[in-house]
Amino acid sequence: MSQFKSTRRRFLQAGAAAGAFGMIGRPAIAKTWNVKFTLAWLAQGTSLFPYVGKQKGFFAKRGIDLDISRGFGSLAAAQSIASGQFDYGIVISAPLVLMVAKGLPLKGLATVDYDAMMGVGVLADSPIRTPADLVGKKIATVPASAESPFFAAYAKLAKFDASTAQMVNVDAKVIERTLESGQTDAMTGIASSSLPVLLSSGKPARWMLYSSAGIPTYGNAIVGSTKSVESDPELSAALVDALFESLAFTIANPEEAADLFFKAVPEAGLTAGAREFVRIGMGLHRVGIAKPEAIKNGLGYGDPKVYDAITDLVMSYLGTPDMKRPAVDDWYSNKFAGNIKLAPEQWSKIDGGLGEFRKLLS
Repeated sequence: MSQFKSTRRRFLQAGAAAGAFGMIGRPAIAKTWNVKFTLAWLAQGTSLFPYVGKQKGFFAKRGIDLDISRGFGSLAAAQSIASGQFDYGIVISAPLVLMVAKGLPLKGLATVDYDAMMGVGVLADSPIRTPADLVGKKIATVPASAESPFFAAYAKLAKFDASTAQMVNVDAKVIERTLESGQTDAMTGIASSSLPVLLSSGKPARWMLYSSAGIPTYGNAIVGSTKSVESDPELSAALVDALFESLAFTIANPEEAADLFFKAVPEAGLTAGAREFVRIGMGLHRVGIAKPEAIKNGLGYGDPKVYDAITDLVMSYLGTPDMKRPAVDDWYSNKFAGNIKLAPEQWSKIDGGLGEFRKLLS
């Protein structure tokens, strides 16, 4: 019996999964699907698992020919999926809710990680130790980024006056540079994206998470267009299983997964510090995945109550009069999630390796 456990058998893909997990039997693949899949951003530690699964054959054995493309932000990813440019992809939960509220035909199929790691980053030796220390400080932010609109909500829950901070709008390409050069005292951002940039370039830093103040911030979700999901639920089921078999292998075997990623995307390893950049990103991603939802219910499961709270947050801070609050059941379902589980001893091993990364977060 393999280290991963398949808990639901499905026609076509169940036998393929059984082959990977050491169980007997594999029905013949009746068809091949050509699937265009977009990441939310660049291929990096938090998003390399589809490449790993493709290298391992997890998609091919289910009849899926997966074409993976980089993304240009979650809002753009959601729009490109809704328009049919891509069939499926990865989108951070808050931008996903916003796009659904705007009327885009999207369906959330599964949850990848349970903390988007939105927050405020500072250098490790900064005198800023708590949210209250941000008063009067110069803070870089990218207005179009996922976390920027919720800084005010963070300030409210953390009990400091957001209006006292000096917000500096910058481009996404240079935001980490403004912090490491001392041009700003802090920055808003996604820890699992920005911390690897800073740490791999020799700039120790740490992150104060919005979630620590009580803001619900699920991370990435697997998303499909309504047309793709409803026209071929068999494909959606097979794709989700392949993605989470890929994720399970990646978090249980990070070093081998990194090697497979660099084999698939060799250009990602050409820059100085590239392997450290990916290692840190993978570590932070494991922190966001090793949560009760996945441990208890299987990879991909998302709590509808959390999505309901995220919807309230989005409507409060990003909603407009023409937007209708979407009911979670209308756009998100766990129907395809939870089929891939790790054993308790695997979770224990993963947890034992997270101390280095957890200490970067508060």
